[in-house]
Amino acid sequence: MLKEKIRTDLTPIEIVRKIFDINHEPMPRGAWWWWFWLFFLDNPDNPEKPRQLMILWSTKNVRMIDCNGLKIKLDRPQDRRNLEGAVAAWYFDGEKMHHNFLREQCAINILDNKLYTESAVPTSCSITDMESTVKIGTEFEFIAETGTKHDFAMPSYISNTYTKNLGFSIIRLNHLNLRGRIRNEPIQGSAYSQRVFVNAPAIPWYWGIFHFENGGILTYYHQQVLGKTIKKNILFFDGDKVHEFFDMTVQRSGGEIPTFTVSGENEHEKMNFTVKSYSHSSWTFRTKALGVIPNKLVYNEYPAIISDLKLTNRNTGEKLILDGLGKSVGNAEHTTGLLL
Repeated sequence: MLKEKIRTDLTPIEIVRKIFDINHEPMPRGAWWWWFWLFFLDNPDNPEKPRQLMILWSTKNVRMIDCNGLKIKLDRPQDRRNLEGAVAAWYFDGEKMHHNFLREQCAINILDNKLYTESAVPTSCSITDMESTVKIGTEFEFIAETGTKHDFAMPSYISNTYTKNLGFSIIRLNHLNLRGRIRNEPIQGSAYSQRVFVNAPAIPWYWGIFHFENGGILTYYHQQVLGKTIKKNILFFDGDKVHEFFDMTVQRSGGEIPTFTVSGENEHEKMNFTVKSYSHSSWTFRTKALGVIPNKLVYNEYPAIISDLKLTNRNTGEKLILDGLGKSVGNAEHTTGLLL
């Protein structure tokens, strides 16, 4: 099973400064970068279904990739300051999911602390040591800044090399406080961000990130191919300490708006919880390996909440029903297929 290497020699500020630095990463055929934000927004009209927006800037070093029917042609040589790629977003406004809210091929211009697109709807993401700002046209502005000072909420850098030419790296910000505006309406909430580099096949996964009203953070990941587990874990920050579970399972039930049942255990504790989704958006990526072998990845995202969360001490049998965490909001992913 895959063991990640977490860089502990970098300060949070040094990690943040690496977000737009792709100069030292290889660019072989198939290499894939993406900059990804999830914004969880309060929904006063229906608090049980928080608003959400996902935005993604991405490029893959292939000649062509199809994203939900948009054929993205990437014929020209990649320039690390002017990447040919795409910007994509979906938006759940509290009642309706707006699929393909953004979906456009464009140049991704990269500066030392910013990326931007001169697309039909201009977009940008800028990051300083203090805060991050994401803009979509003139109507959406999100400002995210560090809240909880615990290491689990601070920027982290994770990498792994499978072989000399295959590997990945992730810069992750598990929790940020959020403010901003949508069409002149002030908004607040929380945010999650990651920058990913993958030089390997995209293998199916289950993943989730959840924020709790009183400061808790929960994330899980399960990746498996041909019956072999590549990676699996649950990481739960209860507001004080992190609970880690590397022996875990996840099961999906239901149709288009599914429920995920997740459990894990370690030497001292067991954890169980249910992920209840309330909306759905999806991206289907298609390409041809070696220019001739069709392959695809279906990437499903589900705005969701956590219910029935229990943490059990295996030695004493004491069960902690964590109502004190407050309400939750988050996103669950489930992918199928394989992208080479």
